[in-house]
Amino acid sequence: MKTQTKWIILFLTSLSQFSFRVFVDYPSLLATEIKNHFVVDQFQINLLFSFRSFPNIVMPFVGGMLLDKYGTRRALFGFMLFIIFGTFLCYLSIVLNNFTLMLIGRFFMGLFLECCYVGIYKILSKWFKEASFAYSVDTAFICGGTIASTILLPYLINNYSLDTAILSCLLLCMVSFISLNTVTAIDKIYSIETKKETIPHFSITLLTQFNVDFYIIALSSIFCYTSYYIYSYNNAEMFKAMYHLSSYSAATLYGLPCYMAIFIAPYLGHLVDKHGYRMQGLQITSLIQLSVFSIVYLMPSCETTCLIIPAISQLLNGIFFAAYVVTLWPCIQMVVSTSLSGTAFGVVYSSVSFGVFFASIFIGKVVQEETQNSYSNMLGILLLITFLGASMNYLLYCRDSKYFNNQKYVISQNSTEFELKMLD
Repeated sequence: MKTQTKWIILFLTSLSQFSFRVFVDYPSLLATEIKNHFVVDQFQINLLFSFRSFPNIVMPFVGGMLLDKYGTRRALFGFMLFIIFGTFLCYLSIVLNNFTLMLIGRFFMGLFLECCYVGIYKILSKWFKEASFAYSVDTAFICGGTIASTILLPYLINNYSLDTAILSCLLLCMVSFISLNTVTAIDKIYSIETKKETIPHFSITLLTQFNVDFYIIALSSIFCYTSYYIYSYNNAEMFKAMYHLSSYSAATLYGLPCYMAIFIAPYLGHLVDKHGYRMQGLQITSLIQLSVFSIVYLMPSCETTCLIIPAISQLLNGIFFAAYVVTLWPCIQMVVSTSLSGTAFGVVYSSVSFGVFFASIFIGKVVQEETQNSYSNMLGILLLITFLGASMNYLLYCRDSKYFNNQKYVISQNSTEFELKMLD
């Protein structure tokens, strides 16, 4: 029964992620409508991402400790209440025509949003030893949510109104709430079968419990995900300015990486669980992401409509996103103890939010004029950040090779069972 139950757990957590992704990044797809409704520019649109990311510089770490200390059920229930309240404020801002209220709503939405992601990964790491496949299925649902948003939100805008689109986001938030509460209820029923572990002391000193390799993973996530998300947040408008694409074409290309990830992420996750070679795969992801920004930065902008260059960059972006998830994220639970898994995932999410928050503000200033030159400057900056991420990935590969040879620390060994025995 427990074997069957874990697939129910995976489906429900993935469904909650699907719903999250439909509504959480709505400013990317509704940027033009929000700018017209509130009479703001692209800088204010980037502020919507910054206000969501700002609390997540610290809160995933705090949320991870809360998950480890008080359990996933109570913690996730509280987290979701904040998200529902924040989404409601976003809807209310449209009704009252108050952009400041939307900023406040995004802040409350982001306050514990990443904490929910931390809780989901903590649950998955507990139920699945074949972590790469579980994370890849979760990622496929996340990408499915992004694709659904490119279909649902423009449809609601074109056929109804902006407030209807934001109201749908609130309803989807409720779907996530129901899914996660069902998951934690199931998890509590089966928790009696798991070994009770010592709950760590709730303190900032927990950061000293992690080794150097964990912090290299965190740095890699900062640089790689900052490049990916900042590019994703701005590329729909960039495609219009640099390649003269229509809003429909730009929105379609925006969702293209997710189409790729839906189909290839589970397959890649299965391969990694079966054959290993995570670190070798991580180096390939570095090359792919470097190719994404090299292509769009080095290739000249077009005087007329051009679809090929942005399409190639987005296809490569989708491959990167899928491969990075299945190679890097399972490494986290291999280098930390189970009792600290919530805190560990929280630190990584906090690290990513740190990068995205400050990069959103900086890049928002860079692209404020929304010209071809300003977007070119953005691409150059993202290429540099990607290079730093690739450097961290290579450093992790070198350390993994060294400790594997000494039979002390294993990330890339083929047998998952052997990996767990080594870490015990």
